[in-house]
Amino acid sequence: MSDVLQMLVMAKYQFKSYMRAKRLYIILLITALVIALIVGVNSYFGNPSEDTVKKTAMDFANFAPTLVVLTALFFGGDAIASEYQNKTGYFLLPNPVKRWAILWGKYIASLLAGTLIVSIYYIAGTAYTYYFHNSVPIELGYSYLYALLFLASLMWFTYLFSSFFKSGAVALTVVAILYFFVFNIVDGVSQIAGVEPWFSITYASAILTLVFEGQHMGDYAHSQTLGHGLSITIYHPYLWEGCVIMLSYLLISAVLTMVIFNRREMK
Repeated sequence: MSDVLQMLVMAKYQFKSYMRAKRLYIILLITALVIALIVGVNSYFGNPSEDTVKKTAMDFANFAPTLVVLTALFFGGDAIASEYQNKTGYFLLPNPVKRWAILWGKYIASLLAGTLIVSIYYIAGTAYTYYFHNSVPIELGYSYLYALLFLASLMWFTYLFSSFFKSGAVALTVVAILYFFVFNIVDGVSQIAGVEPWFSITYASAILTLVFEGQHMGDYAHSQTLGHGLSITIYHPYLWEGCVIMLSYLLISAVLTMVIFNRREMK
C-alpha cells in the first residue's frame, strides 16, 4: 500500500471516529442553533429586506470567525494528544506507516469535517440573503474562501499545540484559552499601544467581515485614530495582509507539528 493510500485510509477512519464520538453531530447542532438565532433575532428586531444586501450577508459573516475557532477546537484540539492519552499510539505508530501519512491523514479528516461545517453555515447565509434580496453579494463568496483559509491555518496551529500535551482535555483547554482570551488580549493591548498586531491570527481573521466594507472590496481605512489627547489607533488588516498572516501560520505550524510528531516517542 502506497504512503498516499495509507494517508487516505487514515483520513477515512479519523473522520469515522468523529461520527462515532458524536463530535460532528454536536457541532452541526451548534451551527443550526446559531443560524436559527441569527435569523430569529434579525427578523424579530429588524427588517432584513430593508437593509442593504451586503448588510444582510454580513450579519452571517460576523459569527464566521468564532465558528471556525469552535470547529478547529472540536476536530483538532486533541487530535494528537489523544493518541498519547488513550495509548492508541502504541498500536498505531509501530505499524509500517510513515508518521507523516498518519499526521496528514488526521489533518485531512479534520479539515474535511471543518469544511463541511463552514460550508453549511455559508450556504445558510447565502439562502438567507437571497430570500430577502433576490441576490447575493460576491463579498460573501470571498468571505467563505477566507474562512476556509482561516480554518486550514487555524487547524494546523491547533494541531501544533495538541502535539505538546499528553492529555486531550488539557490540550483543548489550553487552545481554547489561547484563542478566546490570550489572542484577544494581545490584540487589544497592541492596539492601545499603537502597534499593529500583524503577528496575530485572530487579527487576520477580521478580513472575513472587512471584505464587506466600502463600495469596493478592501475599500476601508487601514487604521483609525479615536479620541483626542489620549488617543487609540485601531488597525484593520488589508485583505492581502490577512491572507499572508494566515498562510504564514499554516506553513510554520505544519512544519513544526511534523517535526514534533516525528520525534516524539510514546511513554
